Amino acid sequence: MRIVHQGAIAIGDAFIDYLSINENNDNYEKRLGGASVNLAVHLSRFGIPSFYVTKLGNEQDSQFVQEQLAKENIKLDYSVLSNGKLLPSVYIHLDQNGDRHFHSYENKTPDDVLSVDDIKEEAFLNKLLFYFGSGTLFHEAAKEATVKAIMTAKNHGAYISFDANIRLKRWESEEHCRSTILSLLPIADIVKFSEEELLFLLEEKSLDAALSRVKEMNIPLLFVTAGKAGSYAVFQGQVQHVKSKTVQAVDTTGAGDAFMGAVLYCIYTDGFPANIQKAADYACNGNIMGALIAKEPGALPNIGGYSNIAEKFFTNPHKNQLF
Repeated sequence: MRIVHQGAIAIGDAFIDYLSINENNDNYEKRLGGASVNLAVHLSRFGIPSFYVTKLGNEQDSQFVQEQLAKENIKLDYSVLSNGKLLPSVYIHLDQNGDRHFHSYENKTPDDVLSVDDIKEEAFLNKLLFYFGSGTLFHEAAKEATVKAIMTAKNHGAYISFDANIRLKRWESEEHCRSTILSLLPIADIVKFSEEELLFLLEEKSLDAALSRVKEMNIPLLFVTAGKAGSYAVFQGQVQHVKSKTVQAVDTTGAGDAFMGAVLYCIYTDGFPANIQKAADYACNGNIMGALIAKEPGALPNIGGYSNIAEKFFTNPHKNQLF
């Protein structure tokens, strides 16, 4: 009998984002946070059945996360509860250009993380997409759980997608971060870095030099986001720059997650790209989603129906005048 792969599953660490809402950075709004959470929400908004694997507690913040994810139709069937778990929080400051600055990170229960025993094989049956980031890699137990999830999903035929989302404040050292992330690239099918992350990981000073090296690393599909400059698609040793539309950015928090969400939606609906032009089309759609998110405050603003966005902008993305 033919197995039909459907839905997407992400593993990660849920956060509470305290987002500054004024230029003095002294007034904050509580938001759902975490790159893996953002990705799961984007996929769900695109109409893809979306599952999330994390560890939650029973305090108010965990209840807030569960309520918000329920509103977004995110399924927590394979997540786990720990009575003593306190969710980490991030305070995000904004500069005058809308660029984010992770001012401080707090985690009162740093060792209460997902473990290998928390990863159940049934969670990964018949899923087309699996997503992870670096947020569960800096702690050894969480890393082991993540690797088990990756290999289980891969064994069941899912595409493995990895968005680095490096937050150096969470790592014991730059070298630990660098070596850990590089060690996992060979088992990923779809990878996204920001320009800054790529330069950091490869210890290069120029983007051209970094792209020249990374295209030889045999990553099946790679994207590098470069802010206002757009993004780069790397496929089978070929690199194509994809320009982005210029928008007035209010808040760039979560723009990269929106980019990745659009790319994975394209793969879910149209398949893995067969050539560099198709990969560039996906990058263009990612640019569009990133721009739409950046025009509004917060990582997950209400920007309207995602199916309408896909229909309006994704059919011929390079030809559309965005807004």
